[in-house]
Amino acid sequence: ALFRLRKLLNELLTDGKIDSETLVRIEFSRQLNDSNMRKAIEKYQGEQKRLHDDYSSKIKEQMGVDYVPSDVEIIKYQLWEEQKHRCPYTGAQIGLEDFLGTSPKYDIEHTVPRSRGGDNSQMNKTLCESKFNRDIKKGMLPAELANHSEIMAIVESFGWQEEITLLKKRLERTRSYSAMKEEKDKKIQDRHYLKMKLDYLEDKLKRFTMSEVPEGFSNRQGVDIGIIGRYARMYLQTVVKKV
Repeated sequence: ALFRLRKLLNELLTDGKIDSETLVRIEFSRQLNDSNMRKAIEKYQGEQKRLHDDYSSKIKEQMGVDYVPSDVEIIKYQLWEEQKHRCPYTGAQIGLEDFLGTSPKYDIEHTVPRSRGGDNSQMNKTLCESKFNRDIKKGMLPAELANHSEIMAIVESFGWQEEITLLKKRLERTRSYSAMKEEKDKKIQDRHYLKMKLDYLEDKLKRFTMSEVPEGFSNRQGVDIGIIGRYARMYLQTVVKKV
């Protein structure tokens, strides 16, 4: 992929079609021909950015205005909110002081362990008591734990299933397309956006119920694309200023 990128870049430079001031955007090929999907992704990412900023501000309120939250702490805060301030494995209430600062008692845990093919996506992460993760869960799936029925009762209290049901109903309402292009495009964008939110919650919930990891469960292709994208960016930045 990088060889092809270098070949294309050299041709564009030789033909004078780009120079060091050209703005280059990297996009996954599946997005290139679907402007509605692209707009839905932008909306979803914008929402995540607003949440990121909001959580950062709330952490500063707790830790002090001069405190600079790390990305890991902001992810922890998001998981804390998703889990209604409870540990999914023990049911214990989690306070801000339990996962912020230099000696947190709660840390990020992979629902499907990395050793079992789990990925590093947000949907595969929970805020979990470090001791429980280290001494009890280890490399097991939630379904393999002795207290799995209690775990599912705790997860049910998070309201994920209710939100999944609501998102499915909202998706159904976007099926009636209008003859007007603008309205039709808006409904298609809404479907893509709602589907992203639905996929996130359904996948997150699924990881608590699976008794085995299906072959190909971890999105290796997505990982490969991420790696290629990262190295493509590094390479392009040696030629152009803005990537």
